[in-house]
Amino acid sequence: MKTDDLIDALAAGLQPARPARLNLWLLIAAAAASVTAVALLLGVHHSLTEVLSSPTLVLKGLYTAALAGAALWLALRAGRPGADTRTPLITLLGVVGAAILWGAIEVAAAPADQRMAVWLGQTWTICGPNILMTAAASALPVFLAARSLAPTRPAFAGMALGVAAGAMAATAYGVLHCPESTAAFVATWYTLGIAAAGVIGAVAGRFALRW
Repeated sequence: MKTDDLIDALAAGLQPARPARLNLWLLIAAAAASVTAVALLLGVHHSLTEVLSSPTLVLKGLYTAALAGAALWLALRAGRPGADTRTPLITLLGVVGAAILWGAIEVAAAPADQRMAVWLGQTWTICGPNILMTAAASALPVFLAARSLAPTRPAFAGMALGVAAGAMAATAYGVLHCPESTAAFVATWYTLGIAAAGVIGAVAGRFALRW
């Protein structure tokens, strides 16, 4: 058989490979793990039914959920060699930037003697650690959800997955437990907790996502 004929014969049965995807069931498991961790380790807000009807809580949840979605999008693109990650990265940073701007306007509009209270609330010292603790429960299924990906920059992809785990944790923490809802508080202390999860994810990604 000639070489050209052999190549044609081998190529005839090839099918296009499906793009790698994040495992949806493991992402659902990560969200469930965050909810469970908050409920078991921190407890549910005593007036949860009243809190759930608050517009500020809805906005807080939308912010952290948007961060989780943008981070998962970034991780998915980072896990496909040659894929452009600029759009999801800009989206992620844009969500953070919008929250910071909103928080700054809120602080500027508050009376001078209340600005620190608007920014710090009553739980600023424990907010970040609580988000990190909750993210520890969601991190493993989030990273396992990316098993089919092939990132060429494991630390960058790990950062995105860490942010996603942190944002899932922050969503569960914010909805079920945390009483703070000012934009300035959420934009600062929630974002710092999520960013810390991203840093840890970047370190873990260097080892967990190598191929």
